[in-house]
Amino acid sequence: MTDRDLQQHIKNKTFLPVYLLYGEEEFLIERTAKKLLSAALGDNDPSFNLDLFRGSEQKAEEITIAANAFPFMGDKRVVFVRESDGLLKQPSLAQYVQNPSRDTVLILCGGELKPGRSRAKKTASAVDILVFLLGQEKIKTPVGCAVEFKSLKDAAAQQWIVHEFEQGGKAITPEACTVFHALKGNATRELSSEIEKMLLALPEKATIEVEDVYENLGASRQYNVFELSTAVFERNGRRAQEIVQHLLSTEDPLMIVNMLFRQLLLMWRVRGYRFGGRTTDEDARNLGLIWAWQIENIRKYVKYFPDSSYFDRCFEYILDTDIAIKSQPIDPSVAVTRLVVQLTSVSPH
Repeated sequence: MTDRDLQQHIKNKTFLPVYLLYGEEEFLIERTAKKLLSAALGDNDPSFNLDLFRGSEQKAEEITIAANAFPFMGDKRVVFVRESDGLLKQPSLAQYVQNPSRDTVLILCGGELKPGRSRAKKTASAVDILVFLLGQEKIKTPVGCAVEFKSLKDAAAQQWIVHEFEQGGKAITPEACTVFHALKGNATRELSSEIEKMLLALPEKATIEVEDVYENLGASRQYNVFELSTAVFERNGRRAQEIVQHLLSTEDPLMIVNMLFRQLLLMWRVRGYRFGGRTTDEDARNLGLIWAWQIENIRKYVKYFPDSSYFDRCFEYILDTDIAIKSQPIDPSVAVTRLVVQLTSVSPH
């Protein structure tokens, strides 16, 4: 099941007995689980019909006892379990998930989970809950589902930014969205926090513009990751060093490295893409972006990248820098400064 399908369950108030929400995107899991909890509980009294557990602190048997209890003065019970990872192979919980109470909505929240290998003669009590729920997609009347929340890729993150502003009653221009994303990346928790601050700071503004983003995110118009990637595209070493030295005083070095990787990966994709003529939004989607103008903004720098071997070298430099920062054999600022020198010193001709 996808997140979109789950949102339809919430909207239509048609619930399965068991939901497992898992993946890298902790913030989206938490927010969606709370929406699911609220919708499933409805008008039922939470003091009688809601049980909250933390899987790392409780036994599976305690959760199944709560899930098997009947609703009191209501039609549904909700059992909400955070940190359920360690419980997903527990026999008592596995047995319950295969034959759950129809009067209960059990919500299990996990982290990054991988389905285990299936075994031919696996007993009912030894079933891996993730594997079982993924298999329910093929069943006509499933008893539950598993929904994975992966880290957002660039295009999905930008669409998410647009949607969040719309939910707050505002529009954001494509240019402003691109800058916002370049400055803040793909992590939804941080994006949500910054969007909320901007909505509060600009109550009268109907459309968010580029200048609003720079001003409210406290970013310099001259010295930001967006301008750094442009300087690297132009192979302008002096300008790139000027920008990166400003950034290193305020930004996480790994964030700078990750941004450069994303931008150079886009350049590599654009360079090898066969355009039919004028750039279209479909071209942008094929390349992992949203709007045609984003691709045009990159295409104008393709002339600085005639040698495809540059990308082999630049991605190797980026990997070396990432390892150096994480293992800390040298100062992270020195590692990033060296990376920018390497990325801009290779001759474009």
